[in-house]
Formats: sequence, structure tokens, C-alpha cells
Amino acid sequence: MTHEGEQAYLPQIDAGYWHHIGDFVRAAVVDAAPGTVYSERELYAAATPLTLWAWQTAAMPLERNVIFAVRTIERFIAVGLTQYGSKASRNTLRSRLLRISAALLDPAAPPVLRPLGGSDPSAPYTAREVVTLKSWAIAQSTAERRSNAEALLALGLGAGLAGREIVNLTIGDIRADDDGVLITVRGERARVVPVLREWERALVERVGACQDEAWAFREQHAGGNRNLITDFVSRAEGKIQLQARRMHATWIVQHLEAGTPLVPLMRAAGLHSPEALDRFFKFVREPEVRYCRNVLRDAVATPR
Repeated sequence: MTHEGEQAYLPQIDAGYWHHIGDFVRAAVVDAAPGTVYSERELYAAATPLTLWAWQTAAMPLERNVIFAVRTIERFIAVGLTQYGSKASRNTLRSRLLRISAALLDPAAPPVLRPLGGSDPSAPYTAREVVTLKSWAIAQSTAERRSNAEALLALGLGAGLAGREIVNLTIGDIRADDDGVLITVRGERARVVPVLREWERALVERVGACQDEAWAFREQHAGGNRNLITDFVSRAEGKIQLQARRMHATWIVQHLEAGTPLVPLMRAAGLHSPEALDRFFKFVREPEVRYCRNVLRDAVATPR
């Protein structure tokens, strides 16, 4: 059922993102509206960017007591709105979000914040699907499109970057040396990510062909286009289902299956808690018993 407020509000986000968060936002707005002085359209304009940031950037589950917790709202206002209008605009948005929080949550209950929660992640690509994606990239009609398609896969499958991180990455953020390729991710989840060996070549070629200030993906784009990946895939040769979240899940699961140590994996993924990995374990294949015994038997701590 579509409500009047939703008809008046057109979310300025990737359609794929709205597909994931739209039902959650819609239900929250409808339930909160009677308890606030704001119209549904005004509530949509506040709830949507908060939910997108919490779900995509902060990796929070789509749960009301998490997304609309006061601590989440304050964190979003402090670090998630770096490009959002004036101080007055930010205060207005904050007021609306706090009203939604008060309408939806029990005021007597302590605020709950799970920065990295247990919502179901997108399923990783299978080995066969990864082969299909590689074939798709190679089959692009021009050298430029092939290079961009391969870079897109390398950043998603080889480094686990989120869609927004891929779009905002520059060539200068990629460094190749004798030990491989490193990606410096800036922003909310700033970190350095070593690229999986099989994906290094595409990025090394990009570094050699482009200036440092150029974008790593679609080097000529003007910036600020949240639909950049979707637009590229929709116009590319061959129809595929390519999602940054599935590439990220594939990268995480590959490291878990390979036995990558927990601490460096968390740092490369931009995670602050190992709980964030719990939701991926259902996709991890059970290792052989002998392998498990050998690993547990031969573990040696690094000297301090």
C-alpha cells in the first residue's frame, strides 16, 4: 500500500538500495507519523538518509531499536552528514529524527546501539558466478569499458569495498609494491586494504594508465553520482546481476574460508567488532577435520 507521503517523496538514492531499505523506512514513517507534528513526506526525508547510512556505511541491522536509537541518530548527525547543507538544516533533520525515535521506541528503554549487527547479509557469489562476472568484464565492447569493468570487480571482489567507497576511490589511493597492492579507503571507515592476489593485475594496469587524481572507477565521472555502478552495469554489454554488497560478502567469506586471521581481516573490512562477521558464517563451508586439527595444534602466537 502506498501512502500519500510516499507519493510526494522521491528518494534520491540508488534504486537497489531503496529496494533493501524501502519497506523498513516506509513502515517506520507510517507508524511514527501519528506521534509527530511532521508530515509523512518530511519524515521520509529524514528517515531515509539515516537508514541508508546506518545500513550501508555503519553496517547496522534494519531494526528500529538500532536505527532509530538516539545514539545512532547523534552519530549520524556528527559523521554521516559531512556534505549536508547548513547547521540549521542539520538541526532540523536531527529534530525530526529524534521525534521519530520518541514515537517508535519506548522512552523508558535505554538506547541500543549495535554498530555492526546481525542482519542477513547478501549471499556471496558462487565460484561459477565469479567466472561469469570475469567473462562479462572481458567481453565489454571497448578497452575503456573493459578496464572499468575489471577495476570494478577488483575493488569489490578483490578488496571488499562498499559501493560508495568504490565510487569515491581515486587512483592515488591505490599503491602497488613488491608485496602486492594496497588500497587506502578514506571516510567513515578509513582503513588500508590489501587486495587479493588474483585481482591485483587489473588495478596495477589502472594505476599505470591514469593520473593519481583520476577516479579509480569510471575515471571521467563528475563525482557525486550514487548510481554510478548501477548505470555502468545497466549500459554494459551483457546483462548481469552485479551488486557491491554481494561482492563484499564474497570477499568476506573467501577470507573466512581461507583462515585469514581475525584481527587483520577486521581491520581490512573496517569492522570494530568480530560480531559483525557472525552473519557471514552461514555461507562458510565446513573445513576438513584434519585441517582443523592441524591448525589448532600448530598455532603459535607472534612474539611480542
